[in-house]
Amino acid sequence: MLVVNCMDITECSNELYEEVRHMVSEERRVKAERFHNLDDSKRCICADLLLRYGLYQKIGQVGDIDITYNEFGKPFIKNMKDFKYNITHSGKWVAIVYGNTDAGIDIERIQEGREEIADFCFSEEEKLFIYNKADKNEKIKQFTKLWTMKESYIKFLGTGFSTNLDSFSINALEGVITSNDGEVRKDIKVRSLQFDTDYYLSMCSMEDEFCIQSIKLDEIIKLLNMK
Repeated sequence: MLVVNCMDITECSNELYEEVRHMVSEERRVKAERFHNLDDSKRCICADLLLRYGLYQKIGQVGDIDITYNEFGKPFIKNMKDFKYNITHSGKWVAIVYGNTDAGIDIERIQEGREEIADFCFSEEEKLFIYNKADKNEKIKQFTKLWTMKESYIKFLGTGFSTNLDSFSINALEGVITSNDGEVRKDIKVRSLQFDTDYYLSMCSMEDEFCIQSIKLDEIIKLLNMK
């Protein structure tokens, strides 16, 4: 079963941020400090904290995490074959999915101004799904849903945007992926749900079951202070 842990970064006050940024690796702290926007720094640190918390849930301990990357930048932990993970963030939310098998996850806030992207990188079937909605707000919501579904798939693949978004189509109702040459990916599926009213959260994996948990920052602080 896949586990999805989500954290609301609005719980991370500026004072708490000064505390928790010392609980992550030096590499992660340096990365966080490069951001000019404090919320970006908080998302960076909270993503690492969620990874550490997920490791504890999975194997019962947290030590040094040796992260490496594939040629497209997808991270994985060295010498840990049974812990696959993927991280996403948008607005106030940071989320991680983890399990024994590869997975991709994406979260996006529902907001207008991006729907025209569909004309360039969505399939005809996907565009119909969006533009057949009479209500403008519904079009924005369905665009966001499809966008997160497509992103979760390329994050599952671990290829990033080297896989063109218009090279495949996703049935937004069934989560089935079809490549442009007609091949149907029967081994994987994309699941999507409206999350916290104004976000969409999508996951792509071979697993049939998943659970979503909202993790409080103070839970993680207490755990890491015990280590």
